Amino acid sequence: MVVRIRLSRFGCKNKPFYRVLAADSRSPRDGKHLEVLGYYNSLPGQDGQKRMGLNFDRVKYWLSVGGQPSEPVQRILFRAGLLPPPPMVAMGCKGGPHDIRPVDSMTGRVLTPEKSTNSNESDVSDVSAEDVEDTATT
Repeated sequence: MVVRIRLSRFGCKNKPFYRVLAADSRSPRDGKHLEVLGYYNSLPGQDGQKRMGLNFDRVKYWLSVGGQPSEPVQRILFRAGLLPPPPMVAMGCKGGPHDIRPVDSMTGRVLTPEKSTNSNESDVSDVSAEDVEDTATT
């Protein structure tokens, strides 16, 4: 039996509310579960923040015995500080080849490598205008 940590949908139409559950992977989304681990409200509250409550001890227990979080729960646990950032790969176009460039997990933007200033720049000799003219005439 594979235990999945996943979301179960509650709430009204257009007002979803989710519970974070430990459930057998074969059971349906809103079906039988082993334990309720917390809640997640994806709609912003009055302060503009999404609401989330987790029982950290039980989540750590289920992860330690081999529970596998679904992708949305993996992102929630990353924001809560329980998991490392999920691997993200930028996609060039829909259905196209995957891009291998690293992506920032918080913003989803492609990271560009920063150019480091090395001491090699000082080793480069300055070329005078006379040297350039001599090479241009020959």
